[in-house]
Amino acid sequence: MKHEHKRYRAAILLCSLRLRKLVANREKLTLEIDRVSDLITANANFLPAEERAAQLQKLEQLVADPPGFTDSVRNVLRTNPGDAATATAVRDLLAKAGFNLSAYSNPLASIHTILKRLAKRGEVTSSMNNGQIYYRWKADVPR
Repeated sequence: MKHEHKRYRAAILLCSLRLRKLVANREKLTLEIDRVSDLITANANFLPAEERAAQLQKLEQLVADPPGFTDSVRNVLRTNPGDAATATAVRDLLAKAGFNLSAYSNPLASIHTILKRLAKRGEVTSSMNNGQIYYRWKADVPR
């Protein structure tokens, strides 16, 4: 038994060393990302207002963390404001947009829950058609 535990301890030690290096690299990358972002911002300040706003928005999208599940559902509905979609259609839109659904054991159930919550909050409207619930983004909901 002791010999078996020794092997696991050795694996943990090696992985811990690798993890320390990765964390150190992450910190270096974060500093470099901040530095380059600051340079882009400084240069964008010399552009005309519309172009500056567009460049700063691109920058924000580049450095932002990927949206979570609920924000991704909002985004696919928001980008199709006039279209009503079932939970299945939302799932397909998420997959088409590149959202990784494989991390969820039952993504469709999660999508149903998110859509019901968004409807309860007034961010989407829901309607019934042929026994299916359709959800539509409310255009007046602020981003």
